[in-house]
Amino acid sequence: MPRIVRPWRQDKSRFLVIYIYSCPEKVAKTVYNYLMADMHEKKEAVELPLDTRLLSDAVIELNISRKNVGIYPPGHIQITKSIDRAYEILQRMFEIRPEMTLGVAKDTLVVGRDYLDQRNPVYRDFALSMNQQGIAAVTFIKGLDRDELTRFHRVLTTRPEDIRAAGGIEKVIEEAAIQHIRIKAVDYGSFHLTEESEIIRPASKKEKAASTIWQDFVSNLVADTLAGPGKGPSVDDTSMIDPKELAKLLNERRLQSRAAVESYERIITEYVRYVAERKQPTKEQSATLAKLNSLVKELHPELRKQFLSTAFRHIATESRTRPEDLLGGFPDDMVIEMLRNASEEGREISPTLAGLMQKLASVGVKEDARPGPAQSPEIKSAPVITEDKMKRLFDRETYEQYVGEDYDATLKALTERSLSPLGLGGGVSDFPIEEYLESLEDRHLDFQIGRALLAFMEEDIDEEDYAEFSRKLIDVMPDLLESGNFYLLLDILETLRRHSKEKPQPKVREHAEKVLEVFSDQGFVNQAVSAFDRWARTKGREAADFLLALGPAAVPGLMDLFSMDETPGGRKLLFDLLCNFGEPTLNEAVKRLGDPRPFFVRNLVMLIRSAGRSAHAVHIKPLLNHPDQKVRLEVIAALLRFKDHAAIQLLREALRSKDPDVASQAVFIAGQYRVSAVTEDLLSMIKKVILFEADYTVNEEIIKALGEIGDPRAVPELERLAKTSWSLYPQGLAKMKLTLFESLSRYPRESMEGLIKIGERSEDERIRRIAKKLAEKRG
Repeated sequence: MPRIVRPWRQDKSRFLVIYIYSCPEKVAKTVYNYLMADMHEKKEAVELPLDTRLLSDAVIELNISRKNVGIYPPGHIQITKSIDRAYEILQRMFEIRPEMTLGVAKDTLVVGRDYLDQRNPVYRDFALSMNQQGIAAVTFIKGLDRDELTRFHRVLTTRPEDIRAAGGIEKVIEEAAIQHIRIKAVDYGSFHLTEESEIIRPASKKEKAASTIWQDFVSNLVADTLAGPGKGPSVDDTSMIDPKELAKLLNERRLQSRAAVESYERIITEYVRYVAERKQPTKEQSATLAKLNSLVKELHPELRKQFLSTAFRHIATESRTRPEDLLGGFPDDMVIEMLRNASEEGREISPTLAGLMQKLASVGVKEDARPGPAQSPEIKSAPVITEDKMKRLFDRETYEQYVGEDYDATLKALTERSLSPLGLGGGVSDFPIEEYLESLEDRHLDFQIGRALLAFMEEDIDEEDYAEFSRKLIDVMPDLLESGNFYLLLDILETLRRHSKEKPQPKVREHAEKVLEVFSDQGFVNQAVSAFDRWARTKGREAADFLLALGPAAVPGLMDLFSMDETPGGRKLLFDLLCNFGEPTLNEAVKRLGDPRPFFVRNLVMLIRSAGRSAHAVHIKPLLNHPDQKVRLEVIAALLRFKDHAAIQLLREALRSKDPDVASQAVFIAGQYRVSAVTEDLLSMIKKVILFEADYTVNEEIIKALGEIGDPRAVPELERLAKTSWSLYPQGLAKMKLTLFESLSRYPRESMEGLIKIGERSEDERIRRIAKKLAEKRG
C-alpha cells in the first residue's frame, strides 16, 4: 500500500527561492504549495479523500503509458494497451471525484496537502517527467478520453528545449487541444532570493563592506534571467550569494550564460580602465575579482572559456599599463588558460603578453630559489625565450614545427609549478589535480567522445560525414556501456530515432536506421542488461531508463536477473523496471510460473499482482495447489487484488491455519486489501484472555487489519479492549490500546462515540490527543 506522509509545516512568508529546479527538497515542496494556493483557496466543498491504492495504480499506469508513448511509434499495440489501462484506472478515479490534481515538487508528487511516498521510484519518475517540462501541477478532469491522454504523453515525452522553442508548456498543451487535462506551469516571475543555506552562505562584516560590485553582478544576472524588471533580488541577499553555487546554476543552465558573460565583461572593463589609470585596484575591486575568479574556476570548460576570452580581450588591448599589473588579480593557472585559449582561437598575442608568459615560466624558479627544505637542488631554470620566439609559439601555422627543447622546458616548468604543492611565489597552489585526473578516466573520455560525435551528427552535414560519424558512434557504444554512460546512450538512441524520421536527406535517415539496428541487436541488449546489473548500485536509475527505452527485448535478460534473488520481490529497482515494461513482462512471467524454485515463483506472482490485470488471474489460480505455503499466500493476495471472489474463502482458510506465521500473513493481507467479508473472522481471532505478552502483539496485528477495513461491526469489541484496565503485562496492554486508537481513522464517525469518550478519559496523553482530534472531526 502506498504510504502518504504529512509534509513539514509551511511558512509562506519566507520560502521563495532563486529557481525551483535547484531548490532543496523541502523548499520545492513549499513552492508547490504556494503555486497551488490559488487553485484551492476558493473551493468551499470538501473533496472526498482519494483511495490511496487506486491513486497508486493510476500513477503507475500513467507512467507506463507515458514511457510507451515515448518509446513506440504512433499506433503501436503497446501504446494502445497501456493507454487503455491508464484510462480505465482514471475512470475509476472519476467515480470518486470529478477531478484529480497531482502537484509536482521536484521529484515528488503531491495530493492536496500530502505528498506521496518519495521512496517509490515510479512516483519519482512520473514527477520528474513533468518537472523537466516546467509543470507545477496537472489536473485530470472527468470526460478525458484516450486520445487526449495520448496527446498529453506526447507532450511529456517531447524534448524540453523543443517545448520552450514552441512557446512554453502552457501554449503547447493549449494547441494540443487537451481539454480535460489542465496544467499549471511554474511561474518563475514570482521568485526572489532567500537566505537558503544551500545557495547562500553567511557573509562576514568585511565581506559586506566590499560587495557592491558583486551585488550588481548577481542582481543583474538574476533580474535578467528570472525576475524581470524591478523584480530582482535585494542587495542584502545578493551580497551573500556563494560563487560556487552560482556557477552550479550556470553550469546547469538554470541561469542565462549570456547575461552572466555580459555582466562579467562590464566589471572587467571597469577594472581594466581603473587599473590603467591608477595602477592599484581598490579593495572592493580586488574582493569582487576574487569572487569572480572563484565563480569562473567552477564553470564548465566551454563556459569558462567564454569568461576568460572576455577578460583576455580587454587586457590584451589595454596599452596604457603593463599586462602583469592588469593580471595581478588573476591566479597564474587562469592566466595560462587565457593564453592557451587565445592561441587556440588564432588570436594575435602581443610581445608584452608573450614576455609575460616567459616571466610566468621563470618566476616560479626564481622566487623559489631561496634556500630551504622545499627547494630541490635538481630543479633547473628554464631557458630564456625571447619575446619574438614566444610570439611564434602561438602561431597556429608554425606551432608544430617550432616545438623544441627550450619550449619543452618552459612547458615543463609551468606544469611542475602548477602540479606541485608550491604555487607562484612560493604560495600554496589550488590547482585541482584530482578533478583533472578524474577527467581522464575511461567513463569521462567515453562520454566526451560520444557527446562530440552526437553533436557533429546533429549539425547539417553531408551524407558521407554522417556515415563516418555513425560508424565511429557504433564503435564507441560498447565502451559507453562498459563505463556506465547510460544517459548519453539514451540521448543517442532518442536522437537517432528522431534523425531516422526528420533528417531531410534520405541517405542520412538510412544511416540513422543502421545505427539504430545496433540498439535492437540481442547481443547489445544482453550487454546492456549486464551493465545494468554492474552499475545498479550507483547508476541504477540511469540504467533502468535506458533499458526501458531499448524496449521489451531486455525483458528476458532482466527476468534472468530477477530469478536469482531469493528475497521477497527481489531488488526494488529491478522489480519496478519490470513492472514498467507492462505486458511483455507479464507474458514472460506467465511463461516461467512452472519454475521449480519456490522463491522465484513467489516473486513472479508478486510481479503479476503488481503489474497485471484481472485477466491474469487464470494463469496463477493453478498455483493454489503449489506445495509452498508462501506461494499460495501470494496467489491469494493477487486474486484479491484482481477482485476474484473465490479468494475470500481461501483467505478464511488461511486465517484459520494452525501455523501462526500463515495466519499472521493472512491477517496482513485482509487489511491490505480491506476485505470486509472477513471482519467476523478477524474478530474471532482476538485474544480475549492474555496468557503471554506475545498475545498482545497478535491482537495489535488484528486491530491494524480491522482499522484498514473500517467495518463498524468491529467497534463493540474495540470498546471492550479499550476499557481493559488490568493485565499481567501493563506495558503490552498500554501499547495495544495506543495502536487501537491510532487505527480508528477509517471507521464511520458516528460509530466512534463510545471510543472517543473512553479515549478522552485515558491516562495516556497520546490517546487523549487522538480522541480530541477524532471529536473535532466528528463535530
